[in-house]
Amino acid sequence: MESLFKFVDALGLLADSVGDFAAGEPVELGEGGFEVGCGGVEARLVEEAPASGLAGLDSQSSIVRFEAADVYVVTGALVGPEVSVVPGGAEARWLGLRLRFKAGGGLAEALESAVGGLALVRSGVTGRFFDGTYNEEAVRDEVRTEVETALLGRWRGGGLLLLDGPIFPTPRVLAMEGNPYAELYRGLVRRRVEAARGVEAVGVVKRVGMSTYYARCRGLGVDDDTLVKNEASRLFGRRGAFAAVVGPVEIRAGGFAKYCWYAAAGVGRDLHVVRVEGLDPELAERGAEAVAAVMGPGGAPLPIALADRIARRLNGGVVRLLAGLSPLRLTYEGLEAVGRALEAP
Repeated sequence: MESLFKFVDALGLLADSVGDFAAGEPVELGEGGFEVGCGGVEARLVEEAPASGLAGLDSQSSIVRFEAADVYVVTGALVGPEVSVVPGGAEARWLGLRLRFKAGGGLAEALESAVGGLALVRSGVTGRFFDGTYNEEAVRDEVRTEVETALLGRWRGGGLLLLDGPIFPTPRVLAMEGNPYAELYRGLVRRRVEAARGVEAVGVVKRVGMSTYYARCRGLGVDDDTLVKNEASRLFGRRGAFAAVVGPVEIRAGGFAKYCWYAAAGVGRDLHVVRVEGLDPELAERGAEAVAAVMGPGGAPLPIALADRIARRLNGGVVRLLAGLSPLRLTYEGLEAVGRALEAP
């Protein structure tokens, strides 16, 4: 936590700083900017899946808003044969700092000199400083990428690593030529792909109710969650325990390809569906089979649920400490973030 104390000291540079108001730029981050490849999509039961040798990786992010700046706190955990956490064992810039006004008079440069080795003050892809005009979700995504790629680099296990979220994102902005954030997200996609190559890692997307990858293969105007649940129920029954997979679907975006399978787990009246993504088609299929076998009652694979719990606890602790030490006054939204941290499990 030494880096946090140095970071807090540097916030003193903003104690009496003001500037011209700046509204954040909008960015199209919803699903889009991709092409779908549909081959022989199948649905089948998983009789026996490798449920051992699995690890989970997850991160948790918070934005703590002060009067002069927003501080991004991203913590993460990798849970497997060994546990690695950020902040902790994996070296990563897990803090981000975004001014709430237009930076001028060398203030941004002074902040970078003070905390550049501890936190992101400007984009490592585009080189732009994070000021009030910079899209706040783009800052969050860049800091999250820093943390998750650092943890991916720590994985030394021999089994599958389950990463919470997509193996790489496919926001609409990727397809918008000339948009400055298209360059950013292409860079983030490239970083995630490079970190995942050579690692037995798959992404697990839990919220598939807004996705239409598989629906496009079927030519239907419905979301993937509804479609997969309907197909699994029709084929395998509406009640009783079963594990099934549906796929594959190929997704191409940002110059890269990923392969997706859907894992469906039925227990009694409940049916949970997640999308499992890999850079290799066989890895994605094997990952889906494993995920279907270890789906927890909340709809998340157990290794990811464990990593999530650790990351949330870390995040809550850091947010509380940051709020107590900072020389800057919290805004109302900042107080809300601290309240959520106090409720962290």
